Amino acid sequence: MVRLFSEVTVVERLGAGLFGASIDESWTIAGKPNGGYLLAIVTRAILDQSDFSDVVTTSVHYLFSPEAGDAEVRVEQIRSGKSFGHFEGRLFQGGRCALTVLAIVGNLPRGQSAYWRHDDLDSTIAVIDECNALPITTPGGFNASIMTQVEIVMDPSVEIYTHGIPSGSGELKGWLSLPGNESFDSVSLQYALDSFPPATFEIERTGWVPTLSLTTYVRALPAPGPLQILQRANLIQGSMVDETCYVWDVDHNLVGQATQLAAIRLG
Repeated sequence: MVRLFSEVTVVERLGAGLFGASIDESWTIAGKPNGGYLLAIVTRAILDQSDFSDVVTTSVHYLFSPEAGDAEVRVEQIRSGKSFGHFEGRLFQGGRCALTVLAIVGNLPRGQSAYWRHDDLDSTIAVIDECNALPITTPGGFNASIMTQVEIVMDPSVEIYTHGIPSGSGELKGWLSLPGNESFDSVSLQYALDSFPPATFEIERTGWVPTLSLTTYVRALPAPGPLQILQRANLIQGSMVDETCYVWDVDHNLVGQATQLAAIRLG
C-alpha cells in the first residue's frame, strides 16, 4: 500500500519533549529504513516542539539501524532566538539510540534564486520521460521496498542503470517524486537529500553503503513538483567514502545541499 510521506513520518506527542513514531517497513532497503526517512521523522518531532516552521540545517550521526515498527523520539530545545531555534533530537528503539540529530530551525522563503554562486555544478538533467526508473532490486542485489513508494528515475547518462555497467564517473543524476506527487517541504527535503542510491554504484558494484554521518542544508522551500538531484562521490579512501548531494526544484532553484560520510567495502 502506498502512503503519503506526511503519513509515514507522523509523530504523536506523548509528553514534554517525547514523541511516538512508527517506522514503515515499506521505506526500507534490504530490510533497513532509509536514513533520510528516519531523519525526517526526527525533524518532524523537532518542528512540533518549535515555534518555527522549517528545518534549516541538520547534523546527524547514525548509531545503529533500527527495524520497522514502533520508535520513540526525544527532543530537547538548546536555544531559541528571534530568527532561529537550536534543537537536539534522538530516535530510540528498544531503549537504544539509533540516531542523534542537531538541528537549526527557522522560517524559510519559497523558490528564492541565488544572489551569487561559485561552483561547477551542471544541473542539466534529462526530462523525466527520458529517464530510467530504478528497479526494486539494487545493483548489489538487495531488495529496495522503498521503490514501491517513491519514484526515482535516472538520467540516461547514468550507465549502471542504462547498460548495467558502471561508467566510473561516480555521479548519479535524475528526478525524485513523493507518493501521490505530494509537495516537498523542509522535512521531506531531509529525505530527498539522502534518497538516491550511493554514487559509488557508478564506480563499482558494491553492497549497500551505510551512512555514518550526514549534514543537510535547506536553502529555500521548493516549488510544487518533482525534484532534480545530483549526487557525487568525491573520495574513496580506506573503507570510507564521502558524497555530496544537490537538489533543485522544477524552477531550477537550488533548494538543498548535503554531505555525508559512509562506510564502503569494495571487491
